Amino acid sequence: MRMGFMRVDLLLPGSHSLKEKRRPLRSLMEKLRNRFHVSVAEVDLQDLHGRAVVGVAFVASDGGVLAREMQDVKEFIYNNPEFQVLDIADRTLGWRED
Repeated sequence: MRMGFMRVDLLLPGSHSLKEKRRPLRSLMEKLRNRFHVSVAEVDLQDLHGRAVVGVAFVASDGGVLAREMQDVKEFIYNNPEFQVLDIADRTLGWRED
């Protein structure tokens, strides 16, 4: 079993209040959950209206599947016109029962 984690730092240029931030951010997180079957949450900068940090967690049967899933999520996020991606950091872990 392989696990992956992603930290996505986003700029929301059209957001001028926390209320304006929530709609596109909630939409992005819902789309990620539904399309890619990942766990996702806003994990930092909740009080800033123009920025957000989202955490995404993955589980896959092997490293190849995990790498493809993580790349697909990155492409989906980069192609979203409501956000400017400032940074995406990711890590993977393996779990083996001996």
